[in-house]
Amino acid sequence: MSEPREVFHPAGDDADWCESGWLGFNIAERDINGFVYYFHDVRTGVSGGGPALWDPSGGEVYDCLFYDWRWRQPPTGALDFRDFTLPNSLRHEVVDPMRRYRLSYSQLGLDLELEWSALMDPHVLGPASPEHCHFDQPGRMHGTATLNGERLDVECYAMRDRTWGPHRPGARRPGDYLWAIASPEMHWHAITMASREPGLDTVLGGYLVRDGVLGELVKGTRRVLERRAGAPARVVLDAEDDRGRTLHAEGDVRTALHWLGWPGRLTFWTLTEWRWDDVVGFGEDQ
Repeated sequence: MSEPREVFHPAGDDADWCESGWLGFNIAERDINGFVYYFHDVRTGVSGGGPALWDPSGGEVYDCLFYDWRWRQPPTGALDFRDFTLPNSLRHEVVDPMRRYRLSYSQLGLDLELEWSALMDPHVLGPASPEHCHFDQPGRMHGTATLNGERLDVECYAMRDRTWGPHRPGARRPGDYLWAIASPEMHWHAITMASREPGLDTVLGGYLVRDGVLGELVKGTRRVLERRAGAPARVVLDAEDDRGRTLHAEGDVRTALHWLGWPGRLTFWTLTEWRWDDVVGFGEDQ
């Protein structure tokens, strides 16, 4: 498979098969983090998801700034990936394939008008096929989030991902999804999994863009130095890419949401300020 396509992909035979997409955004000066996250099963026509916003005032789905990520929504039937609207009003439009997307939502006191644009091509993790793929893509998000009458301007770097294939419920080894963007020439992303050494996670994949040059992460570790209410508060990533370049990134968590969106999995979803290579960039440590 040479390039992901802008379609909802045919389902395989696995009962846990599903397709999902996520686009993040933040308002760093207010310590606000947010997402638009959807999923769809072409076999049943069942979709779900929605937006969320949180800051240090509330770290649970019941007391955060806003939460409308719905596990169950009325069946939609077939959807066209290029322009679809979920029952809770979340709309996703492909403006320019793999480069630009428009998002909107208007319910329960929140109005979103957002547009995401890419910084580089999608970065595919591992083998990809029409039956299974995961990719991540850095970009920019701009627009507005009007919450209970207060207009919040959104202008930030933002990551998105997309996955199709089995989404397994239940317990699994702990892992992490972390990224940071300081500029179009300086950004990185890593996925890690818990090792046998307590508190130490090993890098499974990711990338490093330094001075505009892309490299694949081939090894590394992620460690939590400090926790707050169970969630990471200070994090360190040390990694190396296939060009022999090393990355040392230190992250300070600004805010964390305790998220139980997928059955059997707890995620600490954080807005994190990262420092590396004498630059500062915001991102996450999930």
